[in-house]
Amino acid sequence: MNKILVLGIAILVLTIIFFIVILIISKNKINQSIIPIDMSKDKINNYLKQKYKLYKQITNFIKNNLSIKEDAFQEFLEFNSKECTQSDLIKLLDKTTYEINEYVDNYDELLKNQEFLKLKRELYDIEINLEATSEYYNNKIIIYNNLKHSAPTKICTIFFQFEEYNPIEINKKEIARLIHLN
Repeated sequence: MNKILVLGIAILVLTIIFFIVILIISKNKINQSIIPIDMSKDKINNYLKQKYKLYKQITNFIKNNLSIKEDAFQEFLEFNSKECTQSDLIKLLDKTTYEINEYVDNYDELLKNQEFLKLKRELYDIEINLEATSEYYNNKIIIYNNLKHSAPTKICTIFFQFEEYNPIEINKKEIARLIHLN
C-alpha cells in the first residue's frame, strides 16, 4: 500500500513539475515575442514624431507662401503631441495629409518650389521607414496573438496577464499622393 501511495505522490509531483516547466517555457516564449514588438513600437513612435515635426514645417511653408483659408491646419497646429496616444497622432497626421494634398492639388506652384520638394523628399524617407516598421510591427502582433492562443502557451495566458497590442493602420493612399516625387 505504501508503495502505491509513494508512486501516486511521485506521479503527482512530476506532473506538477512538468506543468510548471511548461508554464515557464511558455511565458519565456511569449515574453521573447514581445521584445521585437516593443522595439518596433518605439521606432514607430520616433518616426511619427519626425513626421509630426516635418508636417509643422510643411504647414508653415504652405501658410507662409500661399493664400489659404484662415482656419487651415488649425486642428494640427493646436494639437499637443506630447499628451496624445499613438492612434490619435496617426489620425491627426492622416487628416493633415489630406489637407496638405488639397493645397498641392490646387496650387501647381508648390510642386515647382525646390524648398517644398525638399520637404516632400524628407517626408518620403520618413514614410518609407514608417511603413516598413509598421508592417513588421503588425506581422509580429499576428505571431504574438497566435502564440498566445495556441497550445501549450495558451495555458500560460490563463495564469499571466500579457499586454494587448493593436495593429497600426495608416492611410497609405493619401500619403502616397503627397510623397509621389514628380
